[in-house]
Amino acid sequence: MKRIAVVHNPHSPASEQLSRELGTWLAARGVEAWRGHSAEARAPHAMDDIDLIVALGGDGTVLRAAHLAIMADVPVLPVALGHLNFMAELLPENLYDGLESLLNGGGWRDVRAMLDAEIHHDHHGGGAPVHTLALNEVLVARGDINRTLVVDVQVYDAPLTTYHADGVIVSTATGSTAYALSAGGPIIDPRSRALELVPVAAHLTDLPSLVLHEDAVVTLTLRSRYAAAFSSDGRDHLPLHEGDVVIVRRAEQTCTFARVYPQTTFYTRMARRLRRD
Repeated sequence: MKRIAVVHNPHSPASEQLSRELGTWLAARGVEAWRGHSAEARAPHAMDDIDLIVALGGDGTVLRAAHLAIMADVPVLPVALGHLNFMAELLPENLYDGLESLLNGGGWRDVRAMLDAEIHHDHHGGGAPVHTLALNEVLVARGDINRTLVVDVQVYDAPLTTYHADGVIVSTATGSTAYALSAGGPIIDPRSRALELVPVAAHLTDLPSLVLHEDAVVTLTLRSRYAAAFSSDGRDHLPLHEGDVVIVRRAEQTCTFARVYPQTTFYTRMARRLRRD
């Protein structure tokens, strides 16, 4: 590796400090380091010739770095420095040992499935559909008005259910430990390519959540007359109106994480991070 991007959380002094220390450590080994936060990384040529992105922060920082990694077609190495660290591989205390292993050709590549969402607007003549990618989840949720949404759900072309809820999540296995988990969905092994369907605060439903086949196509049709919103990984906020349709499927693109420890350690880390003590 000749050039590594170090993405830190600009709101975390510990993250910024570690990024400076890591930059010095890499330079001593003949590796050029680009340092900055995710917004700075979107500047022209910032990610040119990058071999790896190291993300220093919680899952939010990792998620932003992951989208940069997808565009640059390089792996991302998450280092736990936040409150939520389900994606993290390393801690600050073992960062240098882990990175040394990767620099020497060790480790492995953890390829994660993503979602492709296609938004069709029914109002004002519709227009061209909007496409967006998500590593964690896509969400159709109520807007500013505190009114329950009504969302028809189809899987493939088969009507499944109508949710009366605050929102509906379609998640990847990676996203099963994010918003979908807090909404009551199950945890899925992140190596899986399955999709997950989870309503948020659903009223009178006998279908609280569902794990779907990796090739499933989920169609969400908004039936509420109240305004709603679409988001993808907490970004790409788009207004939705009655009749608008969101079609979600597994994307052709993938996201790659750089890993040091064996695949089975996911379960040990998951159990530890779910503890409340």
